[in-house]
Amino acid sequence: MIREIATVLIKPGSETPFERNFVTAIPLFERAKGWRSVRLERSVENPQRYLIIIVWETLEDHIVGFRNSDDHRRWRELVGSFFASPPLVDHTETVFE
Repeated sequence: MIREIATVLIKPGSETPFERNFVTAIPLFERAKGWRSVRLERSVENPQRYLIIIVWETLEDHIVGFRNSDDHRRWRELVGSFFASPPLVDHTETVFE
């Protein structure tokens, strides 16, 4: 399993519409090959900073599959206008639990 962890900074004052559109976009992830789960977390110290954590079966499911899909383009249409800067994305795998 691979975790995609995106740190996203949102324009001040757009937290509620961003969260609403994020929830609207969840079915776009759910139908993607290799998708396992998605979670949105908001920073306590900085309410404009979010973590988007998506679990994929493989890195290819995210990079080759979802990122090249119409669903990814729709995802960006729903949430991209709220971004204050481009997301910082990293992929991780569990070493120890």
